[in-house]
Amino acid sequence: MEPLDEGRCREILEVGDMATLEEIHQAYHRLKRLYEDERASFLAPSMDEFSPEAREAILGELEAAHRRLCQRHEAAHPQIHLLPPPPLDEAHLPADGSSLRKIREATGATLGYLASETHVREDFLKAIEEERFADLPHAAVNVRGFLAAYVTELGLPTEAIVAKYMERYQAWQSGRR
Repeated sequence: MEPLDEGRCREILEVGDMATLEEIHQAYHRLKRLYEDERASFLAPSMDEFSPEAREAILGELEAAHRRLCQRHEAAHPQIHLLPPPPLDEAHLPADGSSLRKIREATGATLGYLASETHVREDFLKAIEEERFADLPHAAVNVRGFLAAYVTELGLPTEAIVAKYMERYQAWQSGRR
């Protein structure tokens, strides 16, 4: 069997162009369960399309399509191996955005990487680092959550850093009123 192109792979797995790796895995496993089960009820079980041989061929295509899309995704999104954050003592925990940015850069993480891992928009993460509080959601609970995800992903002591940063954010909010 010749290699499948990406479009055909997406068609086989029934996923769109913007499907995430997780969605690709889910589609693959759903279809695999469907075609592996000999007792699966198809609308027209007498059709040759669902014969054991046809199901075997479909399973082979599913496997090839899944493998191909996973390889394409890994090539487009290489694994990043972060360096551990520098050792910090209680007196030197980052309390501002520029300190957080320096630690992030020291670990080798990009804002894009953190956005994909934390599911926080990159523009919010950048606003946290640049302390552009007006560009963040107005609810402090959202800012706290975004910041906690950012700090946790970097392997830093979350509670202490978030508390210090949020003091700055709340002081800004108080001055705005």
